[in-house]
Amino acid sequence: MSPDVSFNATERVIRTIARQVNESPALKRTMHAYLRVVGASSVYYGTRHLLHVTNAEVLDTLPRDRGVVIASNHRSLCDMYVVSSVLLRRCDWIRRLYFPVRSEYIYERWGGLFLNVLMSGLSMYPPIYRDAERRSLNRDTLAFVVDELSRPGTVVGLHPEGRRSLTDDPYTLLPAQPGLGEIVRRARPLVLPVFILGLSSDVVDQARANLKRTGPPITITFGAPLQLDQYLASPAGPRQSLRISQAIRTEIEALGAVDRQLRSHLRPLDEHRLSAWAR
Repeated sequence: MSPDVSFNATERVIRTIARQVNESPALKRTMHAYLRVVGASSVYYGTRHLLHVTNAEVLDTLPRDRGVVIASNHRSLCDMYVVSSVLLRRCDWIRRLYFPVRSEYIYERWGGLFLNVLMSGLSMYPPIYRDAERRSLNRDTLAFVVDELSRPGTVVGLHPEGRRSLTDDPYTLLPAQPGLGEIVRRARPLVLPVFILGLSSDVVDQARANLKRTGPPITITFGAPLQLDQYLASPAGPRQSLRISQAIRTEIEALGAVDRQLRSHLRPLDEHRLSAWAR
C-alpha cells in the first residue's frame, strides 16, 4: 500500500476481511459454495416469475480452459447478481467469481460488508477507488483481476461503462471507459457480452414485485463470445484499451436491440416507467 493512503478503522477491517476471504483458496471455496447453493438460489426465487433469458444455451458451449469476463450494461445495482445466478445454475465448472466494485459504501460501511456477504459471498472484490488519494491502489486491483483470469474456472463481471447508467434511454450505454479494455488486453480472457434490463435496485421491492408478478419483465440476453483478435494484436496503450472497451460496448448495445424486440412481444413497454424502476 502506498504510504500516503490512509483508511479509518472500519475500512481497514472490511478490507482485511474481504482480502482474506478472496485470497485464501479454502475460504474462497467455502464462500463460493455458499454463493452457488444459497445466493444463486435466493436470487432465482426472487426473480423467476419475471425473468426471461435469451440465448442461455451459449453458456453450455463455453470453453473451460481460460478465464471468462462477463461484460454487461449496468442499469441496476442488482444486475450482476441475477446474471451470475443464471451462470451458476448452468455452469458447474465455475470455481470463483469476482465483481470489482466501487469502494463507496461496500468497503466503507458495516452495512456494505453485510450486503457483500449476504448477496455475493464477498465476491464484490476487489474494490475500485475513485478518490484521487486512493486511486493508485487500482493498480493492485487490475493486477489481481488479470492474475485470476489466467486460471480456468474464474469468472469476472465487468461493465465497459465503468459505472451505472441512470439515463432515460436504457438502450444507449454511457461512453466506454478503458479499464475493461486494459484487463482484456492483459489477461486475454474469453469475453461474453450480456444485456440485462428490468431490475430494480431495491432488493425488497424487486422481491415483492416478483411475488405479485408485477413490475417490468426482467430480460437477460446473452451474446456469443467476442472475437477481439484484431484489437489484441495492435500495440498496447490507453487508446487501444479504450478501443477494446468500445468494441465490447457496441456488442452489448446490439444485444439491447434484441432485447427491445423481445420486450415488444412480452407486454407493452412503458419506457418512462422502466427507466424510473431502475433508479
